[in-house]
Amino acid sequence: MPPPNPRVSVLMTTRNGARTISDSLQSILTQDMPDFELVVVDDASSDETPALLSAIADPRLLLLRNESRLGIAGARNRGLAQSRAPYIAALDHDDLSAPTRLGLQAAYLDNHPDTVLIATAVSELRNGKLTPEDQPEQISPALLRLLLHLDNPLAWSSVMLRADALRSLDPPLRPQFEPADDFDLYHRLLVRGRIARLDTALTTYCWHASNATYATGANIADSATRVLTRAYTPWFGADASAAASLVVRHGHERKAVTDAATMTRLRDVIRRVASGLAASHPAEASEITAGARRLLWRFTRAAIRSGRPTLFRLPAPPLDAAISLVIGSVRFVSRSHGAC
Repeated sequence: MPPPNPRVSVLMTTRNGARTISDSLQSILTQDMPDFELVVVDDASSDETPALLSAIADPRLLLLRNESRLGIAGARNRGLAQSRAPYIAALDHDDLSAPTRLGLQAAYLDNHPDTVLIATAVSELRNGKLTPEDQPEQISPALLRLLLHLDNPLAWSSVMLRADALRSLDPPLRPQFEPADDFDLYHRLLVRGRIARLDTALTTYCWHASNATYATGANIADSATRVLTRAYTPWFGADASAAASLVVRHGHERKAVTDAATMTRLRDVIRRVASGLAASHPAEASEITAGARRLLWRFTRAAIRSGRPTLFRLPAPPLDAAISLVIGSVRFVSRSHGAC
């Protein structure tokens, strides 16, 4: 029998996920915390996905099929409406959860009633190689608040949320921000409670060319820019969109800065964002300020290592700075010779 009162509802949406969905489902059905339901929304798949799902004889599985496409946000909202548990965990059809993930996240929410969302660190699987995500190893809620205004540090497949906080939003996921509807959700939840992260990698993000994040290209950058424009308006006014676009290009998309003028503008945006957040959250001010300094170096480091050693600025970690200057100088010389 399905659990009468599940502690966690795991939400998965899929469209033509036959190649990967079996492994993703197995990573949930073998969790060490059995008290959950698995809500899968098939968004009008045209491959073997419906047959694979129908063959699963597990009473914890609730299968919903859309006869016509609702899109990412629409499918997620349909699944949320059918979820019964007080906690909602997300997992995409091509990612994996460690066996302890649900239990550890549910325990955290049990013990931190002021937290509305708990994520986990992520490992990335690409071409058979597992690597850590490009984020700090330890992220406090204060640093996470800053990162959400300068990056997107949370993988949707790693989050667990309070159902009552989600349902206080109408709708929970907004289709007009798709495919950055999750990023929009994180910002809307920031005003309803704390967002935190477990620093243990309990989620595996499986990269491949058909990932929705990569397949949507410029659309996700445009959507993320609109999210940040709204967040930046109190600090930047009419310049909010330009500041947001700059941050998305170099923060979200990880494109290295190539000139001093752009680096100056980016540094100014980071400082103004950090100052605004510190003023509105004085208890977190010191952590936000320290986090901003580390992020300033991250952007500078990327520029230097791309072959722009003249963009070096202090302060910087001495060893990392020395290595970055060597790498950047070699690439600068190589690029100069290539131009000749």
